[in-house]
Amino acid sequence: MQKILEHSSQRTRIIYLFLFSLMGSFVASGILFMAGTSLPSFENSIWYYRLSIVLQDIFVVFLPAYTICRWITDNPLKMIGLKKSGKLPQGLFYGLLIFLISYPAIAVIGRWNEQIVLPDSLKVIEDWMRQMEDAAKQVTDLFLSGETIPDLFLNLLIIAAAAAFVEEVFFRGALQQFIEKWLHNGHAAVWVGAFIFSAIHLQFYGFIPRLIMGAVLGYLFLYSRNLWIPILYHFVNNAAVVVITYFWDENNFLKQLEDKPLTWMSLVVMTASGLLTYFLFLRYKELFKKDDSN
Repeated sequence: MQKILEHSSQRTRIIYLFLFSLMGSFVASGILFMAGTSLPSFENSIWYYRLSIVLQDIFVVFLPAYTICRWITDNPLKMIGLKKSGKLPQGLFYGLLIFLISYPAIAVIGRWNEQIVLPDSLKVIEDWMRQMEDAAKQVTDLFLSGETIPDLFLNLLIIAAAAAFVEEVFFRGALQQFIEKWLHNGHAAVWVGAFIFSAIHLQFYGFIPRLIMGAVLGYLFLYSRNLWIPILYHFVNNAAVVVITYFWDENNFLKQLEDKPLTWMSLVVMTASGLLTYFLFLRYKELFKKDDSN
């Protein structure tokens, strides 16, 4: 296949990436519209939303990133970071450990973000953001409402595995690398990519924790250049919500965590979690510093 974008600028690649993603959204919406029109009873069912997520994963997220990378190199999977590495098992272990250690800090930040109240002059904007949040929550609740084992495995496949894979391909494997080569700064690329990753979800009351999580995912990739590690982190994060909701939803386990008030102990937990995560990243960075396979 001709490498159409082999000698293109990084800005051109970023523009094409989002252009293809926009085109993919029209394709996905068209297929979903035809499915809903042909089968009226199918619309607004759980299978309708499952199909919606799968179509978005394919046409809006994965195919744009893969196509752009395919137009740059003959080995797009290697460019994206889907490769073998002698230190991959150690990297995956660190990725899992960093998830466990960083989660308390991100959870505290998330509770703080949810409690942000805008000034009265911005009440119209706040009401709009609350409506967006409530609409997203309704879809999520519908997704996680299944009570059978097949429902559990489908949710793990769609919400955890597929979402983690395609989003990391798009945001870290493609976008972050394009930004890094454009700005010549890996740290800036991580945070710009994390900002876009969080903003594109259109959920203000989860924006800051998602921004932090995006940065963690970005640094996992920046230091290792292996996409399987942030994919694992992303998968475990999503799978934890699916599993907890399936087994403990009747006890409102997640709701109780979200409603816990912020105290001085929350600040201590967040600080300790953040510091431990930082020191873990120092070890993680050192692990891959002399990895010849990169």
